[in-house]
Amino acid sequence: MHIDLLGPVVVRREDGVAVTPSAPKRRALLSALAVRLNQTVATEELIELVWDGAAPPTARSALQGHVAVLRQLLDGPGLALDTRGAGYLLAGDPDRVDVLRFVRLCEHAGVLLPEPVGRAGGAREDPAVPLLRAALDLWRGPALVDCGSGLLRERVVPPLADLRLRGLERLAEALLRAGRGGELAAELAQAADAHPSRQVLAARLVHCLEQGGRRPEARERYVRAAARLSGPPGPELRSAGERLSARPAASAAASAASATSAAPSTTVAAPAAVVPDRRFVGRAAELAALDAALPAARSGRPVLVTGPAGAGKTALVRHWAARRGAEQFPDGVLQADLRGFDPDGPREPADVLGEFLTALGEAPDALPAATAERSRRYRDLVSGRRLLIVLDDAASYEQLLPLLPDPPATGPPVTGPAVTGPGQEEGGAPAAVVTSRRRLRHLLVREGGLPLPLGVLTREDAAALLARTLGPDRTGGGPEAVAELTELSERCDRLPLALRLAAARLAARPDWSPGDLVRELADEQTGLAALSGAGSSTARGPIGFTGALDRTYRTLTPDAARLFTLLGLHPGAVIDTATAAALADLPPATTRTLLAGLDAVHLLEEAAPGRYARRELVRRYAARKAAELTCDERFVALDRLTAHYLEVTAGWTAESTAAGGSERAAAWFRREESALRAVVVCAEQYGRTAQSWQLAHRISLLYETTDHDRTHWRAVVEAGLRAAHADGDDAAAARLGTDLAVLHIARAAHRTASEHLDRAVGAADRAGDPALRHHCRSRVGAALLRAGRYERALPLLTDLVAAARTPAAAHLLVRSLTDLADALVLSGDPGPALDHADEAVRTATARAGSAEAVLAAHSRARALHALGRRDAALSSARLAVALGRTVGDPALEARSHGLLADLLEELGRGVEGAEARRRARELVAGNR
Repeated sequence: MHIDLLGPVVVRREDGVAVTPSAPKRRALLSALAVRLNQTVATEELIELVWDGAAPPTARSALQGHVAVLRQLLDGPGLALDTRGAGYLLAGDPDRVDVLRFVRLCEHAGVLLPEPVGRAGGAREDPAVPLLRAALDLWRGPALVDCGSGLLRERVVPPLADLRLRGLERLAEALLRAGRGGELAAELAQAADAHPSRQVLAARLVHCLEQGGRRPEARERYVRAAARLSGPPGPELRSAGERLSARPAASAAASAASATSAAPSTTVAAPAAVVPDRRFVGRAAELAALDAALPAARSGRPVLVTGPAGAGKTALVRHWAARRGAEQFPDGVLQADLRGFDPDGPREPADVLGEFLTALGEAPDALPAATAERSRRYRDLVSGRRLLIVLDDAASYEQLLPLLPDPPATGPPVTGPAVTGPGQEEGGAPAAVVTSRRRLRHLLVREGGLPLPLGVLTREDAAALLARTLGPDRTGGGPEAVAELTELSERCDRLPLALRLAAARLAARPDWSPGDLVRELADEQTGLAALSGAGSSTARGPIGFTGALDRTYRTLTPDAARLFTLLGLHPGAVIDTATAAALADLPPATTRTLLAGLDAVHLLEEAAPGRYARRELVRRYAARKAAELTCDERFVALDRLTAHYLEVTAGWTAESTAAGGSERAAAWFRREESALRAVVVCAEQYGRTAQSWQLAHRISLLYETTDHDRTHWRAVVEAGLRAAHADGDDAAAARLGTDLAVLHIARAAHRTASEHLDRAVGAADRAGDPALRHHCRSRVGAALLRAGRYERALPLLTDLVAAARTPAAAHLLVRSLTDLADALVLSGDPGPALDHADEAVRTATARAGSAEAVLAAHSRARALHALGRRDAALSSARLAVALGRTVGDPALEARSHGLLADLLEELGRGVEGAEARRRARELVAGNR
């Protein structure tokens, strides 16, 4: 067991499965004991913490109940909860509690000492650096954020948060000494914004930015930090400011060299100054598409490169511009970062136009004031020039409109060769290329924009990116190394940003193999933190993957943000509109609008009408957002999701059963199986036991009629059976035990199946339900028949008929006779089968209009057909159709039409058979 408190409270088993208590008071109790691991905590103190100082008279007995539940939860290796005198003690290895592991790492790194020890000089890395990186990586958000006790947070969190800041400052000190301060600028910026009064932190940030070649931003940070103070800066911050003033300004060459990393807002570059990025890998098809789009772009149709966060849109356009350079853009490249997803909001077009005009040679004091006048002047200046205008990270069509150049009066042809050769003049006209996370449909419709969607890298390109970044020493090797790299790229969704962050994490840990990082990324709770990009930043803040998604998330409307967060509770990769509507408790029309908004910013992708896919990293990010919901919000939403799946699976199960296996039901189940499986397990873990076993039973019926992974089937049934036992429902245990027996029959484990059937029958007996007992044995008999084990099925079904001839079970006789008749037909003995079917028809006749009469007619038709009496078989099938109409069960009537279709088609009467099958499909569709 492991207990993580540096973020939402998470309890994990050794296999990584979360078993976090759902009750807030149990989380509070566990958290209070965990932070004092191996120490006895008095009962009175625990009551005070768990009930936030307002304990009821029954608190002591309630605490004992919570302790009992936690003891059962922690029943495993590593941790043990014991009673000690007048209190309780949680005993175990401190490394199993992230808070204690964090404190230990900080202590070993020297953070707790007045003068940190172990500092290294020269080029050798300070030994504190890997310790501090490991310590800071443990944080997943605010500590104990949902522990259930405000009093516990008041006592525990402040010193932990302070230690975290001290650790960050110590890490900055070590990296600055090694000349690598720029690596930590992103994390320092986040911390400095959250703690504006902490001068040491601000000073470290200024120094790191300066060392990273970002002097303008360092100066801005210093001015901002000093302005927040009520008095003069302290010695460290003052020293940082003096260092900035004393050092001479960077030369023009140095400024140009740092332009890529500093990402200035607006630049105009001569063609020779635009240098290809040596780190750029792949994207051959997209580069060719940009080439092909260039003639149209010169005619006034902007090219829109759009894609999700981290896809490398900016890198693609810059690399393409550098490749084409002087050949295609002899007048230069004009580029602006529009900051469409910046935390401070997108840039105003007027400001961008002012910088454009200045870059194009206009005097700053002569610039027009109005946006429209600036836009007109800018368009006049770029008209006729063979410029490339790169408008990066656009927020909206409205932001772009003043920045787009006018189309030429007589533009070059839109079709024809993509790129002119040396000496060929294509005419003077600027070309605009826009990048955005939004799809910007208005730009496409109103300006004739050319969309260039940018997805993930190919597997080959992803492997090449990792190989180039890590070098041959880390990526060379045999098939095992290749497999590890392939899995690593898939864990990163083959997105360039995630791949580079993963490579940087490996580069910082030379003793790690790619497989080590794969295992870290596989952790559902902490894997995303491995791509946090510690130490990586731009002028706009962190470039970690979570930071990139944060910038997209912040642009959502409140309703869209709520829906996205709730979707974090859905475990699947694909979500349909109906499921999303149920999860969010919204009308389908409203949900469709919100889903379209999420699709517009690539947080979802509409893979098919009404079906939205998401990448694994986005799913995990949404799950982190969902973890910030209150427990009540999560549970209510989970209840809605479970209720929705119970309703939907009822329809698909009925269709599959009616049709003897439906391809539509199978296709739906294949799409939803992983999500359904996860919902069953989640509902069981969070105490929704009735919903868990009900859904598990429904899903088991679908597993039974589809070809699916039996390991997954077993996990679902076993979770459902545990939930049934926890619910104290013997009837449910009988049904799930039968499901498990059927599963083992499908696995040819017949002895194990028999054992599970015996337990299921025993549960049915305890429930006092002889009909359920009969159902359990009958279903196992049917499974044996499907498996071709007639020698096992026939004795079981014969015993069922004998049992049903007693007065107490006479109501089960018809079904028992039909099951036995069907088994005899399948085993090649149709004569006795007809005798049993005839008896079933006679017995059911007394119950006119009953479903049993329909099923008996089915069995009689099959026996007659096996005996070669085709006309009599057709008559019996038509009787079943007629009886089915009187019963009023569309599913049963559909089965009758299906049987009739089978018989007609075997007799070569295809037209009539097709009509019967069409009617069966109509009944099934109407029933759903």
